Amino acid sequence: MLPQSIRWRIQAWHGFLLVCVVGALLFAFYGYDRAERLREIDAELQSTLTPLLPAIGGRPPPMGMDRGRDDAQPPPRDSEGRDEPPENSHPRGKINGSPDRLPEGIKSGRLYYIAWTPENIVRISSANAPAEALASFQSEVSATRSLRTRGWFREALHYGPDGGCTAVGISLAPVYQHLHRLAFFLVGAGIVIIALGLSIGWWVAGRALRPLIEITATAQKISGGDLSKRINPSDAESELGQLATVLNGTFDKIERMLEEQLRFTADASHELRTPIAVLLTQIQLSLSRERTPEEYKKTLETCERAAERMRLLVNQLIELARVDAGDASLVWEKCDLGRVARDAIEFIDPLAQKKKVTLQHSIESVRARADVMKLGQVFINLLNNAIHHNGEGVEVCLSVHRSGDKAVVRIADNGVGIPSDALSHLFDRFYRVDKARARGKGNSGLGLAICKAIVEGHGGTIRVESELGKGTEFTIELPAVESRKG
Repeated sequence: MLPQSIRWRIQAWHGFLLVCVVGALLFAFYGYDRAERLREIDAELQSTLTPLLPAIGGRPPPMGMDRGRDDAQPPPRDSEGRDEPPENSHPRGKINGSPDRLPEGIKSGRLYYIAWTPENIVRISSANAPAEALASFQSEVSATRSLRTRGWFREALHYGPDGGCTAVGISLAPVYQHLHRLAFFLVGAGIVIIALGLSIGWWVAGRALRPLIEITATAQKISGGDLSKRINPSDAESELGQLATVLNGTFDKIERMLEEQLRFTADASHELRTPIAVLLTQIQLSLSRERTPEEYKKTLETCERAAERMRLLVNQLIELARVDAGDASLVWEKCDLGRVARDAIEFIDPLAQKKKVTLQHSIESVRARADVMKLGQVFINLLNNAIHHNGEGVEVCLSVHRSGDKAVVRIADNGVGIPSDALSHLFDRFYRVDKARARGKGNSGLGLAICKAIVEGHGGTIRVESELGKGTEFTIELPAVESRKG
């Protein structure tokens, strides 16, 4: 489980980067300090070697000195003609002139010096020169001066023209001790920094992921049935705040859909209960005793009306279900909405004459891509509602015109109007403004919901405006297409 945790993954990457960065910085600091100390030592060795050479006879004296003296004696030579070292020059030898001529580092004992003959014999050395440093100077190098490290010692070498060599050296033990202490200190400091960084990173990751924990907890409560829960977007501008806002909107839609589904199920059951009760009652009464043919005929007619009402309701429910599922089975074709509107008026005109309702129209030719049968059903349904829900003498007007890239269809009447509190629910399924009268007329409350679904399936919109005592107007806007060039 831990490797799958986002917090642990963030912490692992953070720890890896922290170790790499801190390790690189500490290693660089250690390397810089070591190199700096060696540079200081090399500079001191070089600066000590230059004034030391005349003092220990490592190079010929300047012109005008010992060579100009009359009593100057040549150096003694051995039986083979080689120069013999001065008396008492080995193992320590003597220096030329006063010891005060020696550099400060030599006098203080921090540095040591050694001079070899060309035959790798120690000619002279300081008292503090270590035994392991008295070995051969290995004169195979070609440079005049060089630096070398031998074990625990650092030396600067000067090669004379006669093949001899002079070295100034220093013990590196104090430097190594310092570097060891520095290494332990840096390792300890690195561990403390990494531990502190990991602790802060763990806290920061937990704080950053806290909204995700809240989102998870809220989603679990919602999945458990508490649809009223919402996520608190603490920072709406952050990515997680935006996610919380989107999820809250999604939860709102889910809650509304479930409420609509429950209400829809309850309303559909209620609508079907009445015709089913009528059917059962009529059948039971007919079977309770012998009846005349006229009574049986009347019972069958009642059962037929109840069955017809159920058939209409079931067909409307199936049509709504198809629209909700995105399978409205629209037959698309380019058509003239003006012609569709005229056909709807011709179809509804006999009913209008029977109800003594005046039909008026103002129709232009507007082309659109639509399902002619479905749009005709919408126009007829709206005209039918205007006729049925108003009294005699009402005027109903249907108009079709083009506005920009929209085809606008209006169906208006000057009837009784609709209460303002009912307008927002007018397109809800099974909603009726006057529930008792509408149900008595066989109205299921699905007509306007179907109209809205069909219009929106065409990429259009439908809205209603009404005022009590002044009438109602439905406005439909659909995408129009360019008229054919004639």
